[in-house]
Amino acid sequence: MRLDKFLSNAKIGTRSQVKKLINKGKVKVNGSIIKKTSYKITKKDEVFYNDERIIPYHNIYIMLNKPKNYVSATDDKFHSIATDLIDHPYKNDLSIAGRLDIDTTGLILLSNDGDFIHKVISPENKIFKKYIVEYKGNITEDKINKLIEGIDLGDFITKPSKVKKLSDNFLQIEICEGKFHQIKRMIDYIDLELVNLHRKSIGDLSLDVDIGEWRLLDNQDIEKIFMK
Repeated sequence: MRLDKFLSNAKIGTRSQVKKLINKGKVKVNGSIIKKTSYKITKKDEVFYNDERIIPYHNIYIMLNKPKNYVSATDDKFHSIATDLIDHPYKNDLSIAGRLDIDTTGLILLSNDGDFIHKVISPENKIFKKYIVEYKGNITEDKINKLIEGIDLGDFITKPSKVKKLSDNFLQIEICEGKFHQIKRMIDYIDLELVNLHRKSIGDLSLDVDIGEWRLLDNQDIEKIFMK
């Protein structure tokens, strides 16, 4: 691969920008300054810019604990967006798997791997998402059973869910689908008032960073998402 293409792929700059950097002697290959933009490099070569080794472009996978008042989007003219919280060279390449409403907090996954995004959100894979619901109102066994068995919301019938009463005014609900405002509509259907909604896990991957924080996922983390 050409040196200038390698650097632009690694998000060091545009093709024209990295050519200027190379011409100025800012780039080294295996310890030697290279000023030829078309210089061919192999997988064995070590490339440095400003004495920092450049890692080839690769897929990344991120866990983010989304706060309230951020939208699950990568572009929005009117609101703060989830990727504003990410400090990574690939942030503009990220897509979101598992969007949350602006007033919902918790786990969202981001990646530049399109196949991964599709696999997470595809209903066929039946990946359960676990939510903590804070509510006002009177909860009964009959209402809980309605959530478990499925509810006809008019435009669709919810699939069976897993429901556990945690304490007064708190439920844990697990669903394997993610229709628009689904949890909110389910809670409204059984005459409860939703106070707060927080997603704590996707598959067997549980949120383990503070609100507004993020971290990269490793292979073990990714396996937990798809674990049956």
